[in-house]
Amino acid sequence: MLKLLLWLPLCTLPGAALLWLVWRMPPRRDPVRSVWGTFALGMVASIPVHPLEAWLARATGISDQLDRLASATSMLFLFLFAAPIEELVKVGVAWPAFRSGEFDEAFDGVLYSTAAATGFASMEAAILLTGQPIQAAGVVRVALILVAQPLLSSMWGYALGRVRRTKVPTIRFTVLWLCAVVLHALLEHLTLAKSLAALVSAVPLVFGMALFAWWAARDLLARFGRVSVLPPGPLASLQPPPLREMRQVIHRSHRPVLFHWIPLGALTTTGVMLTAMVIAILVGRRLGVDFSVIDRAETSSSAAAPLLLLGAAVLGAFPVSGYLVARASRSEGVLEPALAAAVAIVAVLVVLGLAAPVALVLALAFAPVAFALACGGAWVGIGR
Repeated sequence: MLKLLLWLPLCTLPGAALLWLVWRMPPRRDPVRSVWGTFALGMVASIPVHPLEAWLARATGISDQLDRLASATSMLFLFLFAAPIEELVKVGVAWPAFRSGEFDEAFDGVLYSTAAATGFASMEAAILLTGQPIQAAGVVRVALILVAQPLLSSMWGYALGRVRRTKVPTIRFTVLWLCAVVLHALLEHLTLAKSLAALVSAVPLVFGMALFAWWAARDLLARFGRVSVLPPGPLASLQPPPLREMRQVIHRSHRPVLFHWIPLGALTTTGVMLTAMVIAILVGRRLGVDFSVIDRAETSSSAAAPLLLLGAAVLGAFPVSGYLVARASRSEGVLEPALAAAVAIVAVLVVLGLAAPVALVLALAFAPVAFALACGGAWVGIGR
């Protein structure tokens, strides 16, 4: 109990700071009692969840398999039990605010889902750190969870903000909640696994969720006539395009879909990706990087350099290929490059699933970010 009381303030400060920032974004701020009351309720609701999950793991006899990367048993437990339970609890914490009259702005969906998730994650992080020895890798894993929980909740929070008047969740909420559950399970599997490769692979997944949360918050503020009161910073010029503009640029209705460029684009994406990996390996060898440590020393810090080099090469190939496909096809939308990237990603996942399930799990973490980067490259390359 003493260790929990020592860790709790340290884990609460980051979540409270994030919630304070989100709370200050809209011009009209919600009452303190509602926002911070939801935060406190999230902390309380998190207390029984960890013991419940531990009991379920012991009851099913899989406690010793949860930290094994690409373990089918671990992934099934996380997908079917742990992730849905945690996301349901967070929805339950935000539900009283959602049903109240103070939930009257579209941005409130992101605000109250963030409040519920930051409170939940603060207590969860403190409980996890209390029950394990202090190690750098363990602290990094908990930090990723602490950051990812509010990002995951912003997905279904965005859907709640869209139905603030009717107070009736739609199919959009269900779909986004299921997406949050899938990403939650994948992220928790990567952070539980005793593998540096899994830990490195979790970083782009969290980064991709951060971009989605940023876009969702901006879209809700802009769509309903609201703007942030925060002063413009250096990222102002890098703001994502509005949802309406994105829909228009995905496919221009006056031009037919260039179906033949989908397989050609997939081959281009695969070729650029393989070329980028070869270049990364050649550069790594010249710099003295030993790529064999990835297999024989998964948890060693010596594996970080080759993992980061290969990961950067693979991710960097997608915006390049998206740009090349968009320019070569002379497309006026990003539909063809996006479908080509999706086909290439699915083909790679199928091959990895047949050859190396461990690599498949790691590739799944990179897939959403790779797809977004391909669309970004195509966005730059289209004739606008």
